[in-house]
Amino acid sequence: MPIPFTDREMELAWRENLSAAKKIPCTNAHRLLLFYAVECGLKAVWMKRKGGKRTDLYPDMIECKHNINRLLDSLGAGGNLSLPPEIYIKEIFDTRNNKEERKLNSGDINQIWRYGGKVIAIVQPGKGKIQANDEDIEKKLLAISNWIAGELNKP
Repeated sequence: MPIPFTDREMELAWRENLSAAKKIPCTNAHRLLLFYAVECGLKAVWMKRKGGKRTDLYPDMIECKHNINRLLDSLGAGGNLSLPPEIYIKEIFDTRNNKEERKLNSGDINQIWRYGGKVIAIVQPGKGKIQANDEDIEKKLLAISNWIAGELNKP
């Protein structure tokens, strides 16, 4: 069972992680903080809408884990804010020296940046697989963070 956090702690985590992410040079560490800021912010919006005070009181939210798209969908905010459904990072070679493709989803982005990966492509609905980079995902996370700010500032 995850450790419970309060609604205030979630909002503070969003604000502090976002602030720190904007001060660090554009690196994987910077993007990882941005990712976690967005995750905390979405959970803060969830609790604000539900009038809740603790994360552990929402099994549906806990079930979303780190998946930004699932959190957005649960808030009815997917659509244009959604991250790509599939994200590719540089291939690696298996034990026989064959290229092995690495495809992740919006719940795995933290792993890309935590372990030093680089985004090389994404799948866009209606367009298929297209070339992309870390900055493309970062821009989406910043757009989500702007939406979070608007939601948390509502009375």
